[in-house]
Amino acid sequence: MPPKLSKSDKQDRIVTHLRATGTCHTLKDLEKSLPAVASINGIQVKEYLQALTDEGRLRVEKIGSGNWYWIFGSDERIQRAQQLARVKTEVERARSCWTDVVAALAAETTRREQEADDQRRDAERTALQAQRAELQAAVDRLRRTEAQTGLDSVSSKGVLQLREELAGFTQEAMQWTDDIYVLEEYLRRLASGDREVVAAVQRDCYGDEYVEGEGLREL
Repeated sequence: MPPKLSKSDKQDRIVTHLRATGTCHTLKDLEKSLPAVASINGIQVKEYLQALTDEGRLRVEKIGSGNWYWIFGSDERIQRAQQLARVKTEVERARSCWTDVVAALAAETTRREQEADDQRRDAERTALQAQRAELQAAVDRLRRTEAQTGLDSVSSKGVLQLREELAGFTQEAMQWTDDIYVLEEYLRRLASGDREVVAAVQRDCYGDEYVEGEGLREL
């Protein structure tokens, strides 16, 4: 028993038959010939012809009192050319959309990377400002201690004790100075070696202790 044909297979058989005849047919002629060609009932012929006409695979014209149907090879070539043109248009549209998507993705990636860099620099700046505040507080404490250590206290303390205290203050000052130099080096890295930026921060932090072109005044 031969395999059962699908609707698409039957349509293809009708198209092949009409193209092979190379002529026009009336509905009455096709109702006689197509049932054997496409394995369909006579009452289905009109339905199949209408479907092929709607799909643009079959041409029909009303001549006189009846419809005439035909399929020529040139018609198929024209249809294929039109279909190819539609496919090319869709491909170009898809390519254009893809290009736009890639460009938008690249722009969004760049924006997010820039935001991440800005956030990192803000965090580093905040940390540096906090360290600067701690350093300024330590400098203030040293100044208050220095102010409190006047001539009046010299008379009540022995020379040896004063020398020990002075040595302690000197050591503490040197330690803070070393810390300041470490922060200065960190500041230069943050500023990418920009001397004007570094000098502006030093001038703001050191106040009266800042020496133009040198930085922190030597003890």
